[in-house]
Parts: sequence; structure tokens; C-alpha cells
Amino acid sequence: MVFKDYTFFSYVFLATVIILFTGHTIGAGLCDNSPNKQVCYSIVYNRTDPIAALVAFCHKLIYETKVAKVVAQKQAQSPETKECIKQFDDANSYIKVALSGLRGGQYQTTKEFINSTMVNFQYCDSLYQKSGKTNPIAKSTKHLEDIAGVGVYLVNLI
Repeated sequence: MVFKDYTFFSYVFLATVIILFTGHTIGAGLCDNSPNKQVCYSIVYNRTDPIAALVAFCHKLIYETKVAKVVAQKQAQSPETKECIKQFDDANSYIKVALSGLRGGQYQTTKEFINSTMVNFQYCDSLYQKSGKTNPIAKSTKHLEDIAGVGVYLVNLI
């Protein structure tokens, strides 16, 4: 009788381990060739469907762009900072359009608007470079560029 309990427990344990490892392996596969695997893993987590991963990406980028905007608003106001805030607003608008396109099956629209967000973040950095000033929000824009790069990568999977 005790032997049967251990056998049952072994099968349950084995099935659980197989399910967990299989799910992890498939989810990790989405990020195998990503330009920034760490950021990709944080967004994709255990998702196996590229479309579901893109939806998560869109929500993550919207949130992180809002955070970056708050950080920029706390800096000394300069023409560059004001323009970066505008670029963050534009990027959020673009990612919302990309999300709508994704939900509507318009993958080319999604791809174009995700690429546009990358341009917005890079433009913010270039403003500071052209002016010769140090970018006080460089960490924020770099973080946003990394996330947008993952989105560009993921949209090419569909």
C-alpha cells in the first residue's frame, strides 16, 4: 500500500516537472535570437505565442514610457527635455496604434508603429548629442530603446 502511494507521487512529480520544463523551454525560445535577451525574457516570461508576447510588450512599453516621462519632467527644463517629453507622448500614441493593429490582425501596421517608437527614443538622445549637452535621462531612453528593440524583434516573428 505504501509502495502505491510513492509510485503515484512519483508520477505526479514527473508530470509536473515535464510540464514546467516544457513550458519554460518553449517560452524561452521566443527570445533565443533577441538583441537583448534579458529584457526579452522579462517581457515574454513564459509566453509561447509571439502575438501574446507582443501584447505584453506593448503594455510594458506604454508603462515604461510613462515612467520615463515622469523622470524627464523632474529634470531641469530645457528645449531638449521638452522635446523628449513630446517624443515620449508620441511613442505612447504609436504603441497604442500598434496594439490596435495587433488586435485587428494588421501586423504590418503593428510593425511600422513599433519601429516608429524606436525612432522617437533615438531622436531624444540625438537632441542632446547635437546640443553638446549631457542627457540627464540617458538611462531612461536607453531602457526604452532596449524594450523597443525587443518589440521590433518580436514583431518580426509573426
